[in-house]
Amino acid sequence: MTFEPVLRIVQVGFATTIQDHGREGLAHLGVPTAGAVDRRAHDLMNRLVGNLPDSATIETMGALILEVLRPVVVARSTDASRHTLVAGDQFRLDAPAGGVWAYLAVRGGIDVPPVLGSRSTDTLGGVGPATLHSDDVLSVGADPGSELIADHAPAREPADLRVRIWDGPQHDWFVGGRQALVTRPWRVTNELSRVGVRLETGEFARSTRSHPQMSSIGLVPGAIQITPAGEPIVMLANHPTTGGYPVIAVVDPDDLAHLVQQPPGSTISFRRA
Repeated sequence: MTFEPVLRIVQVGFATTIQDHGREGLAHLGVPTAGAVDRRAHDLMNRLVGNLPDSATIETMGALILEVLRPVVVARSTDASRHTLVAGDQFRLDAPAGGVWAYLAVRGGIDVPPVLGSRSTDTLGGVGPATLHSDDVLSVGADPGSELIADHAPAREPADLRVRIWDGPQHDWFVGGRQALVTRPWRVTNELSRVGVRLETGEFARSTRSHPQMSSIGLVPGAIQITPAGEPIVMLANHPTTGGYPVIAVVDPDDLAHLVQQPPGSTISFRRA
């Protein structure tokens, strides 16, 4: 079924893509999962408009301006609320105050052809919907027929803002193991992407154990790799399927959404899970 265009991109903003839950189960073929960087915010916006959690949304770092071409119900994480819009309306999508990533859910879900079972744009491998541009028009799927049971659902910050971490497969390659991450706060650098969050350089002394030359290993979201220069990099939704740096720790999945929304210059602390 072909649906009529519903939205036109007036200004494409920064790092704007279409995302859902990604392509799970294809890492052994070298295909990254991709999908929403902050799945919690993505799912919340879908819930506000009555969509299934895996419905495609628009993800952006901000400055995205859209024009409505026909009546539509949307939810945006800028203010975590639902809006009913009519033809001719324009609205802007920016990250929430103190955040990095924003999501727009449209009732029915963004309708683009799925590739390998997903509508997500893989910015690392170039799989999925094409990069969005100004003047592009977007369609939505069929109305889900669900009830709209809430119109506002702000995300709650955790009571403890320290990010929980678990031992990584190479945690014993470093003196103190993952404790080397716990003993101090870390500053988020300005090198943000869907692939990972890079933290400032730290002191990571190698243990006295002899380690063989490291081969590439599989990666998961939240894996914290330590570069030869001592920079921790936290893998996000569009991380490569394998990597060659040692993984000292892995961020708890429930805390990863909090970490990805920390803007450059902010500090985060880790604690043992």
